[in-house]
Amino acid sequence: MKSFNFFMPSQIRFGAGRINELSDISPSLGKSCLMVSRPVNGSQKETYAKINGILAKVGVSVVHFDEIVPNPTTEGVENGIKKALNHQVDFVLGVGGGSVMDSAKLIAFLYTKDAKVDWDQAIDQYSNPFAITDKPGSALPFVAVSTTSGTGSQSTQAAVVTDTANKNKVTIFHAALFPSVSIVDPELMLSVPAQVTAATGFDAFTHAFESYLGNLTSPLTESMSLQAIKIVFDYLPKAIADPSDIEARTQLAWADTLAGMCLANGGAQLPHPLGEIIGGICPRVAHGETLAIVYPEFLKYKEPLAQEKFAKVAAYISASDDERPMSDHINELLEKVKLSEALKRSKITKEEHHQITEHPLLNVLQPDNVAQIKSIMSNSLLV
Repeated sequence: MKSFNFFMPSQIRFGAGRINELSDISPSLGKSCLMVSRPVNGSQKETYAKINGILAKVGVSVVHFDEIVPNPTTEGVENGIKKALNHQVDFVLGVGGGSVMDSAKLIAFLYTKDAKVDWDQAIDQYSNPFAITDKPGSALPFVAVSTTSGTGSQSTQAAVVTDTANKNKVTIFHAALFPSVSIVDPELMLSVPAQVTAATGFDAFTHAFESYLGNLTSPLTESMSLQAIKIVFDYLPKAIADPSDIEARTQLAWADTLAGMCLANGGAQLPHPLGEIIGGICPRVAHGETLAIVYPEFLKYKEPLAQEKFAKVAAYISASDDERPMSDHINELLEKVKLSEALKRSKITKEEHHQITEHPLLNVLQPDNVAQIKSIMSNSLLV
């Protein structure tokens, strides 16, 4: 057996109704928190009200920061830090999907007494996903409450944010970006609409699949990846067909959590930086949809190079008499959950198309394979 690392320091509290345990968790972290979320009167307003009630009963006051947008920005993080500083909160509570989680992580991690963030320094200093180094001295504790099943942010050491000035997505890595506690309560996911369920569910699949394809796998992550992949194939269409199916929601929440741990320890593959290029230039396009846009071309490129692994995954998820290649299964899933329409829905303009296909990151992802990388991106954008 080869040598490997596995690191997962977050306490995960998984299951229906576990949101109520905020009453046990929060008092040990302080008397006040910054709740980071999407708009307070949006689709999760009942969840926010419930959390406010839970915390009020144990004497924890809540300052609500609800300015988070899809594909969150550096400005949003800075505004959140300013609000946390102005109200002198003791910890940060992120309630939402990936955009909220990433923002909340960075607000807590980059919190300073003067509310100033040197992004160039942070990006340079916190660029290694597997380094174990001291966290900033003024960082705040962070608790995650996930309301979607896809980003795995409740079980990773990464946070992605958009640099709006440069139309570029950047990722910060640090062990302290693992939440202190993650609450994964499938009951909070019952109201997630079909298109969001599809995009986040496919995102979870890609985390499991891409980490499985990489060279940082372990017996543990390989087993977890296969389990997560099969769950997504089995339950994502069910959750879309019946959003109130708590069993499907629970299974997808588990797949998301498993896949996040795989991603944290095994890393992602080419589709993620390609998708982040699209998302940086077209922030209206959800991350899972950007992955759906690039995946068919990625599969054409990657399957011949990783035939054994593709075949193992296909055998694990399919019936014994189904001998189709794994790429067929994935493309069929994209069709079934209507993510094959992601490119059409994105309505990428000619100017955006030019910015995407000429993005400088395409020249450095695989310096010895630039022509192939650019071809994958260009072909992905063909209508």
